[in-house]
Amino acid sequence: MTDHGSRAKFDRPGEFARWFLEREMLASAGMGLATDRARLHLGRAVAFLEQGMLRESLTEANSAAYLDRAIRPE
Repeated sequence: MTDHGSRAKFDRPGEFARWFLEREMLASAGMGLATDRARLHLGRAVAFLEQGMLRESLTEANSAAYLDRAIRPE
């Protein structure tokens, strides 16, 4: 990533996925298997999105959101 904020530029495939995972999943770090699975689904969602595979991306994002709700109940 060469810049921060709304003007961020990601040069290599998967760079956005790593940045997003670090930023969004830090709050639930150390929560065991559910965290690992949510991270996996979120990474796959971003990878599918980068490839233009919207339906697959949405499916993976929904799985990640479900696991995230299980980790951090309201």
